[in-house]
Amino acid sequence: MYLGKRIRIAIVDNDKLTLGMMKLMVKQLLPFAEIYWTAAKGKTAIDKCLDKKTQPDVLLVDMSLEDMTGYEVCRAIRSKTPQIVLIGITAFSLERYYVQALENGAACLMDKAQVRDVCQALCLLANGQSPHVKYESSETAQEAYARLSREDNPEHRYKNLTRREEEVMNLCALGYTSKEIGAKLSIGEPTVKTYIKRVVEKIGAKNRTQAVIRWLEMKEE
Repeated sequence: MYLGKRIRIAIVDNDKLTLGMMKLMVKQLLPFAEIYWTAAKGKTAIDKCLDKKTQPDVLLVDMSLEDMTGYEVCRAIRSKTPQIVLIGITAFSLERYYVQALENGAACLMDKAQVRDVCQALCLLANGQSPHVKYESSETAQEAYARLSREDNPEHRYKNLTRREEEVMNLCALGYTSKEIGAKLSIGEPTVKTYIKRVVEKIGAKNRTQAVIRWLEMKEE
């Protein structure tokens, strides 16, 4: 499981019992790795990750924190640095969180109960390899960093769509319904609607139709 690198791992989870169990299990499964620190609040994790003195190699991020969401933690970190591997974890349905997790900089989203799988994925990611899990980002950390770091710039607000969002908008422009798009891309119809909603918000459109028109205009620029 190790590829010649001592990995510094941090975990943020607001459930103290879960946090303790995760810490113990990761130590057992990865005895030569280091549990660098743990945090119960997203803000604490962000501050530690952006401080060079406490920056880990990998951060395991629970999606449902008390002070903020896990994907907000991922976004706050990834928009400032591409250096940390961000792995979203949750005890809830992965389908519920994966779109927001991946589009906000997480490398993947995994079931926190499957600690062995999480450990295997973090080792691969920390060594620059793909974990080959179901909910894995199509972007590299560097690509996600570049995209997220420019999203607040109004001049670039039409240029920050993810590859999947672009695929969805191309199919919308061809007249496909959300159900048909889901079938073509092998994703659920609710997920397609989530992508469309995010595009509408990103480009400042009022609805799907206006988003398609603006998308076509963007492609001609």
